[in-house]
Amino acid sequence: MTNKTTLTAAVNTEQLQKLADAIKEKRPHMTDVILQHDNARPHVANLTRTKLEELGWEVLAHPSYSPDLAPSDYHLFRSMSNELAGVHFDSDEAVENWIQKFFGSQPAISYERGIHLLPDKWREAVESKGAYMIS
Repeated sequence: MTNKTTLTAAVNTEQLQKLADAIKEKRPHMTDVILQHDNARPHVANLTRTKLEELGWEVLAHPSYSPDLAPSDYHLFRSMSNELAGVHFDSDEAVENWIQKFFGSQPAISYERGIHLLPDKWREAVESKGAYMIS
């Protein structure tokens, strides 16, 4: 996405296709893709749902107002936020370079851990019966 692009259903479907192409290129034997995303309008629009059906991806339900159930929020972005404390950027290029360096420095096991924690997070959410949870 280019800078200041609004995330619409059309833009979202383009991003999903790019992701599908990247998966096909980098993991050609992967056949089952499970996607979790929030309920933002572009993610639940008919165009997006049609694209996901076309791709054959399973979509996990994601309750509204539950960022604690998204691995990106409770695992990835938390560590990214810690690293960003006090950092200032002078350009978009500096941001991109920092992000590439950050992701490149994370061991693969770090991402795996976030995914493996997901069932426990879901279990906690179900057992809390809607009560606010502090991670």
